[in-house]
Amino acid sequence: MLAQVIVSGLAMGAIYALVALGHAFVWKTMNIVNFAAGEFVTFSAFIFVATFINGFNLNFLLAAFFAAAVMAALGAAFSRIVFARLQKQRVFVAIISTVGFGLFLKELARIIYGPQPLYYDGPFGQGAVSLGGVMITYQQILIFGVAITIMVGQYLVLRYSMLGKVMRATALDRETAALMGIPVNAVLAGTFAYACVLAAIAGILMAPLFFVTTEMGTLVGLKGFVAMIIGGFGSIPGAIL
Repeated sequence: MLAQVIVSGLAMGAIYALVALGHAFVWKTMNIVNFAAGEFVTFSAFIFVATFINGFNLNFLLAAFFAAAVMAALGAAFSRIVFARLQKQRVFVAIISTVGFGLFLKELARIIYGPQPLYYDGPFGQGAVSLGGVMITYQQILIFGVAITIMVGQYLVLRYSMLGKVMRATALDRETAALMGIPVNAVLAGTFAYACVLAAIAGILMAPLFFVTTEMGTLVGLKGFVAMIIGGFGSIPGAIL
């Protein structure tokens, strides 16, 4: 029983880690806390299940790709339209704007899709494998695989690519980065879009585990924020651990 609980806990922990990564990225680059992360999880799950799976009858991979693309577009639009206009305001103002955007997304999901919970059994149904008497579902294996792939890929991009250097330079000093010719607003929009994609992936991976409701992402966003704090405010390795 203990081993079974540990496996289930690690699967949920991997989902929290994705949200925590988004929090850490936004804090390091934009110096704000994205309190809309939980609502991004919720909205992405609704788009994924209701629109692309049930509505367009797409397979899992295509539905996940389009849902993540929609959330990236929403995140980039929010950064360019709202956050870019608030950069000269106090940080508290920008943080409150993320709270308002989160409420907007939650109520938009309720208006478009209704208050009824949605059920989705995932691409693997209830399939599972037994290891030493511990049942590990295929969905949990998918969660582990996706989370590890994202973390490794993110490390390689940040450490070795030009894009990673640009993002790190912007996080370190926006004014100097701008003087060096880096399009700071575009980098900030890309950072927020990436954080939204991480939240979207978390919502997509969670959808087969629970009913999709308008409240499903609230605690996930909060726990991801807590994980980021415990790991060291803005520390990406700490957020993962």
